[in-house]
Amino acid sequence: MTDNVEALLTRAAAGGEGAADAIAGLYDELNDTVYNWVRFYIRDGHVAEDLSQEVWLKVAQNISKYRPGTNFRAWLRTIAKNTTLDYLRAVQRRPSEVLYADHLELDRPRVGQSPEEYAEKRALARAVAAHLPRLRPEQQQVLTLRFFDGESPGSTAEIMGKTAGAVRTLTVRALRKLAEVMPAGESSSELIEELLTAAAGRSRVVGTRVETREARAHVATR
Repeated sequence: MTDNVEALLTRAAAGGEGAADAIAGLYDELNDTVYNWVRFYIRDGHVAEDLSQEVWLKVAQNISKYRPGTNFRAWLRTIAKNTTLDYLRAVQRRPSEVLYADHLELDRPRVGQSPEEYAEKRALARAVAAHLPRLRPEQQQVLTLRFFDGESPGSTAEIMGKTAGAVRTLTVRALRKLAEVMPAGESSSELIEELLTAAAGRSRVVGTRVETREARAHVATR
């Protein structure tokens, strides 16, 4: 958490005349993040915007309960998730924890892509959404935060209450497990290699070899 956010939190939690301005500052800093969290569940952008505003109303109402120095992003994310699930229950729609594959743009056509390649990518996108729930909840969460919500390793660590090193290790293990349950094929291997490259924070992962289903994924990052 940045020093600016920490200072705003302290002012907001203290109450008084400066609390409203401090919450407005938090909104400016973090509303895009809140909106992205809501969109994980809500496909309608207009509804997501309305729910994001509701999240900030709840923050304003409950900021006095927040203890400065604790995990604010995790607290904020819980409010966003609960607000969204309450909405889904209210409209009698089943809350979905399934990750939408188009967050990774796997099922969108690319320049120079043949119809056959596009069809293969669409099938792979469906496979990602279908097989990710087979991972352990913590593995699902780290992949959700990193590759679907677009959180940085540092933000992911803060939300999950882990160190950045622990997040990196968990991410690689989760991707290895995803490789095991994904359909066999070169496209699956290429996808996992791409995500491993992003997780390692390098332009490429040297010596990466990913085998799906029958064999465990092996990653050599140095």
